[in-house]
Amino acid sequence: MVFNTLKLFFSASMIFILSACTSDSRYHEIQSARLDECNYMADKEYHECIKRQEDSYDEYKKNRATEQTTQND
Repeated sequence: MVFNTLKLFFSASMIFILSACTSDSRYHEIQSARLDECNYMADKEYHECIKRQEDSYDEYKKNRATEQTTQND
């Protein structure tokens, strides 16, 4: 019984950890693709494009949570 509970807890923990890693990896993958697109822009557009991509994943999550809270109000 205890073994089954530990097994279930471990499985749920691994799913949670892997899903968090996947989201972070996906964000960085998309950010990298967008930075590659910046290379094909004119000088002024290039610098604006680079600035838009400077946010870290944590900043992105905070901004997204703030936007969702604002939309729900």
